[in-house]
Parts: sequence; C-alpha cells; structure tokens
Amino acid sequence: MLIERVLYPVSTLGPGERIVIWTSGCSKKCPNCVSPEMWQAKTDKDMTISQLIGFIRRIVRNNQVDGITISGGDPLEQSDELLEFISEISGDCHDILIYTGYTLAELRELWTPEKMGKLMKHTAVLIDGRYEDGLNDGLSPLIGSTNQEIHYLNEGVKPKYLEYMRLNGRQVQNVYYENKLISVGIHNKEH
Repeated sequence: MLIERVLYPVSTLGPGERIVIWTSGCSKKCPNCVSPEMWQAKTDKDMTISQLIGFIRRIVRNNQVDGITISGGDPLEQSDELLEFISEISGDCHDILIYTGYTLAELRELWTPEKMGKLMKHTAVLIDGRYEDGLNDGLSPLIGSTNQEIHYLNEGVKPKYLEYMRLNGRQVQNVYYENKLISVGIHNKEH
C-alpha cells in the first residue's frame, strides 16, 4: 500500500487522540486541495499490509488510541489493500474514519457487493465527496466543503462525533515531519 505518512497523536481529524494515515495517490486533483503533494502515487512509499498493520499495532499497544483516520490522496484508490488493512486492524481499533473523494453512491456502482460489505463492516465513519473550494464554509471541523457528507456506518460512534463537532470548531495542528512543517486538520479556504 502506498503510504505517504503516519502521524500520532492527532486531535484535529476526528474525536480523541488518533492515528492518521495518509495514502499516496489521488486521480481527482480537486482545485485548491489541501494536499496536492499526495496526488502522485509514489511507488517509493510502498509498504506491505503486514508492515503497516505491525506499525499501527505497536502504536495502539503502547499508547491510548481513540481512533484511526485514513485520508490522502484518496485511500479508496487502493481499495483492495485498504479493505485488507481495515479488515485486520478493526479488531484493534473500532473507530476507523475514512475520507474519500468518491461518493457512497459512486462506490456502490463501482464496487462489488462483497467489497462494499467489507467497507461498511470495518469502517465506523465515511466522509465522502470531492473537495469544492467554493463550498468551503469554514464551519465544520470534519468536512472541507458542504457537498461532502458524513456517513455513520457504526451508529455506536455517532454520539462522540456529534459531541466533537459541537465542542470543536475547525482546528489545525502543526507537526514537524521529515524536515517539513505539516498543518493537519480541516482548513478554511483562505488558509
């Protein structure tokens, strides 16, 4: 799986202290995307699923992890690898949030029922839809533009997400990573 970066702890992309995984590669190339450096699928960023699972499990074993957020790029452009990963790791962490530029309706047309079943079973929250800069209202702490939708695939996590959104406006967390300053969170379009 092409993995651009993994950071922990992140508190700006979902409730609690989260592991955030960014995948490499996105064909959508939304104008004014917050992470255009992840559009190109970088083959030098390849990890086996077992390496990624081992890495994430070490973090979970040694820290309080409230959830895993998977973003990118677009993680669903590596659907087989992603589904294998979440099928394995969901037993270690039940709150998996995935961001994708695909809509749920598009996925239902493109994917087999078996693939959709795995996604729905092992994902707690799916945030779908392409980023549209003109629809960035600067309000939601979890979506970048108002056309995007939050799907609670595990209703058990919904109260903590609603509480997170009620208590938190948009926040960014700056992290120094691989000699770069990275700003993590949902950004207002002027930023």
